[in-house]
Amino acid sequence: MTDDVVFEANCPADKDQELYWDYAVSANGQIRNGSVPGLGLRVTALGHKSFVHAYQFNGKRCRKVLGSTTTMSVASARLAIVGRDQQLKADKDPDLDRIDTRRKHFLTVREAIDQYWESHVSSLSEGYRYNFAIFVAHWLRPAPKVASRRGYNSKRLYKDFGAMFADRPLAAIKPIHIEEFQKQFTSPYVFNSALRHVLALYNWAIRMQLVDMRNPCSPIRARKLIRRRRDYSTEQIRQIAAHIFYPAFAAPPEIGHLDGVAKRNMALVRGQAITANDQMQELCNYMGILFLTMARPSDLNKAEFDHFDLEKLIWHKHNTKGIKLSRSLYEYAYRSVPIHSRVAGMVQAQRLRWPEAKLLFPSHTDSTLPRDNFRKGLVRFKALPGVPAYFQLYDLKRIAISLMLAGQGVSHEAISHYVDHKGNLETTMIYDLGLVDPMRPVTEKLGALLGI
Repeated sequence: MTDDVVFEANCPADKDQELYWDYAVSANGQIRNGSVPGLGLRVTALGHKSFVHAYQFNGKRCRKVLGSTTTMSVASARLAIVGRDQQLKADKDPDLDRIDTRRKHFLTVREAIDQYWESHVSSLSEGYRYNFAIFVAHWLRPAPKVASRRGYNSKRLYKDFGAMFADRPLAAIKPIHIEEFQKQFTSPYVFNSALRHVLALYNWAIRMQLVDMRNPCSPIRARKLIRRRRDYSTEQIRQIAAHIFYPAFAAPPEIGHLDGVAKRNMALVRGQAITANDQMQELCNYMGILFLTMARPSDLNKAEFDHFDLEKLIWHKHNTKGIKLSRSLYEYAYRSVPIHSRVAGMVQAQRLRWPEAKLLFPSHTDSTLPRDNFRKGLVRFKALPGVPAYFQLYDLKRIAISLMLAGQGVSHEAISHYVDHKGNLETTMIYDLGLVDPMRPVTEKLGALLGI
């Protein structure tokens, strides 16, 4: 079969249609290169021509139209046949996910995602919107605040759900398609995050009665997460606290006895030392407030000077993550927690440092935005003696609970309420997994009772 044969093919006058097959052997016995078994040309009495594929599936003979000869050539039809034969050899139906464009309009996956974004996701937090976009709808990912070529050459190792099934009917997605999407993720954490967003998409579509079906994500089980704990000894905690509350920074070098180039170079060194010490002082204020309030870094990043009552030693925490401040008909603006007098001193120090700023820890480039990191300061802090290399800012909250308060007999209920947990004690009990040093007297007592 060639394009010329397709052009000249006609249907006999006494038939409704005629089929011409792509035979591998011509009438004179010559082997034709490129011929594909199962490829046929159907010509109707009205003059319509289309390529067809004849095959067997599940013991039944089937014939499917591939496309019109006006949009396909013989070569493209042969390539389509080769791809369908590979699916048949893998025991897959080649027409399972095929979309018939001639049917009545249906709600596609992309259309449902856009409606879900406009109706629900757009009102959620920035972090949730970003995670939803990278897993479900990459075209909705916000543009970076600063234009750069960072990550320009990096390639994603996975396709988002919207790109993989964009034009398919929303109701045609089955658990096997969800499983195909989830196979891209090797990390259990990423696997569960992607599954959670797709599950929420279909829950919303079912709730809004856009589809009448079972959630295709329900049969897919989330993977078990095993977290690695970062243990701290009591001595390490004391050393970290000493570096935070009693910092010993190197004094800037004196330059009075120098002159010329040496004086200029030493002045540069002195300026760098003053800048570094200033950054370390602000980092110590940041970590000191975290240590004494056991707050989340995200809560402190959004804290404003007006939220603190330094006379009564109270912090009115806004936009907390844990304890729910809202009910069906009303909402609380904030929750109040007591603070230590040392915290009040650190807040006053930050006010002297940023007299015109609204945020307690503003960005150095734009005081209206919160500071996003203490990268350079943390590198210097981890180099101090007694500070482990795996130290993280969030651990200031965890080690204060597991190795200090819980070890001194403070009730879990009080701890859970003070640190703003989500209304249950499971999170606080997890902190007890790091309770090592306070339990050593139990081990010693047990050995003494057994006489060993």
